Amino acid sequence: MDLRALRYFVHIAEVRSFSKAAVQLRVAQPALSRQVRKLEDELGVELIERAGRQIALTEAGSLLLQRARSLMRQVSQAADDVRSRGTDLIGAATLGVSPATCEVLGPVITRECASLYPKLRLDFIEGFSGFIFDRLIKEELTLCILHNPPRHRGIEIEPLLSEPMYLVGPPDQASALARKQSRATLESLPLILPNRTHSLRLLIDRALRGRCIDVAFQVDGYTLTKALVAAGQGYTILPYSAIQGQIEAKQLSAAPLSPQISWTLSLAYRTDQRRARALGGLRDIIHAAVAQLIADGTWRGAPHPLPRPRRRQGVRRGKDQ
Repeated sequence: MDLRALRYFVHIAEVRSFSKAAVQLRVAQPALSRQVRKLEDELGVELIERAGRQIALTEAGSLLLQRARSLMRQVSQAADDVRSRGTDLIGAATLGVSPATCEVLGPVITRECASLYPKLRLDFIEGFSGFIFDRLIKEELTLCILHNPPRHRGIEIEPLLSEPMYLVGPPDQASALARKQSRATLESLPLILPNRTHSLRLLIDRALRGRCIDVAFQVDGYTLTKALVAAGQGYTILPYSAIQGQIEAKQLSAAPLSPQISWTLSLAYRTDQRRARALGGLRDIIHAAVAQLIADGTWRGAPHPLPRPRRRQGVRRGKDQ
């Protein structure tokens, strides 16, 4: 298959219009139509259903779009890798980050990457662990930073640190939380937790070993969860990295759970990308950032034994960090 024809097909399929694709690609519409028909003749299947100005993908077209996107990314990555054989990293890298960690870790990563690799553009996709792990499997991410990723063939997982979980309450509950943080006491508290398929909820349910808890609200979002807790409508359980800003602003209070429940933060990336220079540079930055954040007390957790970074640049702390 012709890569140019595939690129045209992907663009047409994404905008759902031959005329829009022709304008954006600066290619005559009849030429685009010929390229798509060439693909259809070569594959022996119809890819696009045409109905006037509206188009829709057939089942075969949807499958080709998924595979072609992956192929286009690999071609782009190959070009970036070749360009990066020099002294600098050039191109783009896409990071998947969870809401529980991005507020603390994201600014450090971007600052260090801008300093060390100014020609490498970082794109971020924020989402819960299951969402970004699925994007990694579909080859839509360079790497992701997430909690408790499942084992998956073709995915490398590097634990970064174990974060202790905190019982989180309204700002005026600091002294009372220390008395409420046992697992037995959790049964009597109105809790605000994500749904049962969320990795955090699975962790909590396993730790409580089937004990009955009062879930006052089921919320799949940290922003709303923290707002409800701050308003005094319940309690939640989160790692310190997810509440650091609100604790410092005295919008929330927190106490570590006893016995401790820990959540493992990990790096995940595709095995076939292990030797990519952009991935290696980002891994080194993230390892150094996590170590520094733990050392200066910004992040509360126990670091895992990590692969020794290939570079030894220190992570500088800005005045606002």
